[in-house]
Amino acid sequence: MTDLHNPLVRKGTPRAARFPMNIPVRYRQPDCPEWLEGKTANISGSGLLLHTQAALDPQIPVELRFELPISVLGEARGEVICKGTVVRTQEDPLSGIPTALAIAIRSYRMTRGGQHVH
Repeated sequence: MTDLHNPLVRKGTPRAARFPMNIPVRYRQPDCPEWLEGKTANISGSGLLLHTQAALDPQIPVELRFELPISVLGEARGEVICKGTVVRTQEDPLSGIPTALAIAIRSYRMTRGGQHVH
């Protein structure tokens, strides 16, 4: 269900490898003080699929925060802080209720114990 009219979706470009992960995520629009919650379905180097029931339109910017487990980092837990853009939404075909957001990651940084990780 790719939106070929969306300039954020690249036609003909191979998709980044996706890794199935079920990680709690807090996210919000940049000007909103309230954080919403969801869980990842998968993560890649370019984005993630986030299970949520909040509807956001494509091209809406979002901020995300989540912790990667030790098994991914090979060291102590770390928090990933991202800025991204919603590229598409998924809805339940019967109810029309939003079920997931596909988010392209524009930038990210990692912290471990409150310290920035390079």
